[in-house]
Amino acid sequence: MLANLGFTLLLLCLVCTSYSFLSATVAAIMRHRQLYLSAKFSLSWSAVLCMVAAVILWYSYYQRDYSFLYIAKTSSNDLPWVYTFTAFWSSLEGSHFLWTMILSVIAVIVMWTHSRENEHIMPYVVASLAIVLAWMFYLLTSHSDPFARELPAPPDGNGMNELLQNPYMTSHPPLLFLGYTGLAVPFGYAIAALCYGDITEGWLRTVRRWTLFAWVVLTAAIALGGRWAYVELGWAGYWAWDPVENSSLMPWLVATALLHSLLIQEKLGHLKRLSLMLCFAGFFMSYFGTFITRSGVVSSVHAFAESPIGPNYLSFLGCLAFASCVIYAVRAPSLLPSESNKVWGVSKESALVVTLFLLLSLFAIVFIGTIFPIITEWAKGQRISIQAPYFNKFAPWIGLGLIMSVALGNLMRFQSNKIPGLKSAMIWATSLSFPISALLIIQGNVLQTTGRFELGAQVVGMYLTAWAFIALCYDLKTKLKDIRYNYRLFFSRNLGYLGAWVAHVGFIIAILGFLGNYRGLEKQVQIAAGNTAELNGYFFFFDRQGIDVTNELNYTLYAAPLTVSKDGQILDVVRPAHSVYPTKVGQTFHEIGVIGSLWNDVYVVLTDFDREEGKSANFNLHINPTVRFVWISIFIMCAGGTIAIFDRYRGNRSSSRYHKDFI
Repeated sequence: MLANLGFTLLLLCLVCTSYSFLSATVAAIMRHRQLYLSAKFSLSWSAVLCMVAAVILWYSYYQRDYSFLYIAKTSSNDLPWVYTFTAFWSSLEGSHFLWTMILSVIAVIVMWTHSRENEHIMPYVVASLAIVLAWMFYLLTSHSDPFARELPAPPDGNGMNELLQNPYMTSHPPLLFLGYTGLAVPFGYAIAALCYGDITEGWLRTVRRWTLFAWVVLTAAIALGGRWAYVELGWAGYWAWDPVENSSLMPWLVATALLHSLLIQEKLGHLKRLSLMLCFAGFFMSYFGTFITRSGVVSSVHAFAESPIGPNYLSFLGCLAFASCVIYAVRAPSLLPSESNKVWGVSKESALVVTLFLLLSLFAIVFIGTIFPIITEWAKGQRISIQAPYFNKFAPWIGLGLIMSVALGNLMRFQSNKIPGLKSAMIWATSLSFPISALLIIQGNVLQTTGRFELGAQVVGMYLTAWAFIALCYDLKTKLKDIRYNYRLFFSRNLGYLGAWVAHVGFIIAILGFLGNYRGLEKQVQIAAGNTAELNGYFFFFDRQGIDVTNELNYTLYAAPLTVSKDGQILDVVRPAHSVYPTKVGQTFHEIGVIGSLWNDVYVVLTDFDREEGKSANFNLHINPTVRFVWISIFIMCAGGTIAIFDRYRGNRSSSRYHKDFI
C-alpha cells in the first residue's frame, strides 16, 4: 500500500514538472502572467508531493518493511536508528531520490524569493529548472524506483554498506547534492539571460549569491568526504585523485572560476559570455560526476555498481550539452555589449584573469585525467589508468601560482597599474616572511624530508604562502586606513571584500596543509602485548591485556589499545581496531586510531592480530604532518564564503532597456 502510494506521488511529480516546463515556456514567449503563476504552483506542488513520498520511504525504513526492495538492500534489523535514517541515500535509488527532492525544494525557493528586478526573466528560469526536474522524476519512476517491491518480504535485510556507517557519511552526500543543486540556479539564470538578451544588475546579484552558496556547500561536502576517507579507509590519506573524488572537485573549480569571472563583470562589464559558459559548465559537471558515480565505468570505493541509470545520465549529458551550445550559439550575439569604456591593463583585473586561467587549467587537467581511461577503453578496449602521480605533477605548481596571484591581485587595484604603498608592502612581506616560514619549517619538521626536490618545494612553498599572507594583511590594513579605521563603515560596505579575504586566507592555510604530504612517515611493526615500538620520537605501548573485544552498536570490535607518549609524557591512548558486522560474516573493517596536534597527526592502523590469544598485533604507524591545517582551512574558507553571501552587492550597471513586466 505505502509503496504504491509513494510511486504514485512520484508519477504525479513527473506530471506536475512536465506541465510546469510547458506552461513556463509558453508564458515566457507570450508574456502571460497566469500561465507563469500556474507553472510556479505546479512546480511547488511537485516539491510537496516529493517530500511526502520521502517521508513514506523513511517511515517504511523504521518499520523494517523489507517488502521494499531498496530497504531490503540497504537496511537490516540491527541497524542503529541514525544509520536507518541515512540509509535513505546509501545506494543508487535513494541518493537519486534525495538529489531530486533537494532540487525540487531549491527550485521552489528560487521561484518564490526572487527580487522584483528579476521577474521579467523568471519564466525562463522556471522552465529550465522544471525540465531538469521532469527528467529526474522520469528516472525515479522508470530506472531508479525506490518503491519497487520484493514479495514475499524477507525477515531481514542485507544491511547498509559498512563503510558508510560513519558520522561523516550522514552529512557528506546531502551537502554534495545541495551544492550540485545550487549550481542549477546559475544554469537556469544563464538560460534566461540568453533567451531574454541581457544581463542585468539583478541577474548578476542573484547568480553571484547562489554560486557562493553552492561553493560554500561544495567546499564543506568535499572536506567531509576527505575526512571520511581519512578515518575510515585506513590508508592515512584524505585525497587520492580518485575519479569520483575528481567528479566533485571539478564543479567546485568551475564555481570558483565563475566567482572570479563575475567579479570582473561587476567591475568592468566584461566577460559576460565567459560567465554564461561557466554557469553551463558548473551544472554540466555536477551531472557528469553523477554519471561517473552511477554508470559503473570507473572502479572506486565511492562508486555504485553498473546500472541502467548510467546510460540515461549519459544521454541527458549529451542533450544538455547540445541544447546549451545551440542556445548559446543562437542567442549569445544578442547580449547587449558592455556600456563601459574601461579597458584592460596591468591591474587587478589582469590578476583575476590569471587566476581564471590557472583554475581552468587545473580543471582541464583533472577532467582529462578522469575521462582518459574511459575513452581509451571505449576506443581500444583497453583501459589505461591515470594515477595520482599524473595529477601531482601539475597541482603543486598551479597551487603556488594561485598563491602568488592571490597575493599580488589583492594588492592591485582595478583600472590602475599602480599598487598603493608598493615599496612598503614588498618590504613588510619579504622581511616578515622569513621568520614565519622559519617557524613553519622548524615546527613542521621540514628538514627531515628526504629528497632535494621535496625539501626545496616545501621551503619555497612555505615562504611563498607566508609572503602571500603578509601581503593580504597589508592590503586589509590599507583598506582600513583609507576609511580611517571606521570599522562600522567597513563592515557595512565591504562584506564581499572581507569574505573573499577570509576565504583566501583559508586557501593559503590549505596549501600549507597540503605541503605536509611530502614528509609523512610510515612504519610497519609487530608488537607483543606489554612491548613498545617507536617512530620519530613517538612511543607506542601495547596494553598487556592484548586485544580488547567489545560489542558495539551493531558490530563486534577487536581493539588494540596503544598508549602513545613523547619526551616521557603520555599523549593519549589510541584504539585501532577491526570491526565485524553480522551482515558480513568473515569480513573485517578498519577502525582507525588518530590523535594529534596542530603540527602532526599520529595515525595508527591495526592490520592483523593473533586471533587465538590476542597477545600480538601488527600495526601501520603513520606520522602525518599538518593535516589539521587542511581541516582548519576548510572551516575558514566556508566562513569567508558565507560572509560574502551577505554582502549588499550592487552588481553591474548593465542596461536593461528590454525590461518589461508581464501583461
